[in-house]
Amino acid sequence: MVSGGPTIRDVAQLAEVSLGSISNYLNDRKPVSANVRARIEAAIEQVGFIPNDAARIMRGARSHAIGFVIPDAGNPFLIEVARGIEDVAIAAGYVVVSCNTDGDPSREDHYARALSEMRVAGAVVMAASTTENHLRTMEASGAAVVVIGSGDHGSSFPTIEIDNVHGGFLAADHLIKKGHRDIVFMGGPGAAPQIDDRFAGCLRAVREAGLDDSVLRRVDAAGNSTQARVAASEVVADRMPRPTAAICANDLLALALESTLLRRGVRVPEQFAITGYDDIEAAVLAPVPLTTVRQPQYELGRRAAEFVLDLAEGRAPVETGHEFMAELIVRSST
Repeated sequence: MVSGGPTIRDVAQLAEVSLGSISNYLNDRKPVSANVRARIEAAIEQVGFIPNDAARIMRGARSHAIGFVIPDAGNPFLIEVARGIEDVAIAAGYVVVSCNTDGDPSREDHYARALSEMRVAGAVVMAASTTENHLRTMEASGAAVVVIGSGDHGSSFPTIEIDNVHGGFLAADHLIKKGHRDIVFMGGPGAAPQIDDRFAGCLRAVREAGLDDSVLRRVDAAGNSTQARVAASEVVADRMPRPTAAICANDLLALALESTLLRRGVRVPEQFAITGYDDIEAAVLAPVPLTTVRQPQYELGRRAAEFVLDLAEGRAPVETGHEFMAELIVRSST
């Protein structure tokens, strides 16, 4: 055995089979008898051989990898989504390649091309992280593409999503029933389709309560950085007269707002109520535990990965898309 590590020749010699049989086993090109398969697997285990995916790709086969394309690696919401994807992928013998676009079009283009060149079996893509054209690039390489979240591409690609209109409705309805009549919605406009859906749900709650649309105002809260969230929070805190409640497009924004208000001596929820969206782990650990709209993050990831593997391995998916329901989690911030 050479010092560079075991090779397929070492495996073939130990298993007493031809190099062709090893190739057929590794690439699923031709059937291999149960006896030969068992000898090859025993030899691979004994010598510690690791099949070379790069060589497999060079021969035109698809890699045992799934891409996971995200818009913001710093968002804790995505941690549980990633865990759901990884649990399914690893159990099926795949690895997950994470790609953080950071909202940068050049990165989006880079990762779309890179995943295509890697010949990944499929890709799970967060809706806000890339464009229709980039999804088409990956699809053209033969990858199975599934989108998580609302988006312009949701109609043409299998989509796993949350009913964000319902989620927004739950948050606004809760505050209205608490007596609030001066509410700000922090997020957008135009930040992402799912944020617009949440605002639409809030507006529906206002109208169904028989209130004027002016009860709900929208404040821009663009940007994924901590600085952008704090800046948006200060805009709300500086408003005079100050609103009595806020519905934040995500929990990170809600936590930034809570921190800003508490530093200024504003009591939450007595003087200002706050709801978030996502139910990340930090929501329950905040100085004033956060009322929020829960998304089943882990299940989103699991279902998306199952969908990708069904498509990649030629199984007919049970459904062409799936929508989870949002759930209001009431804590001390309201």
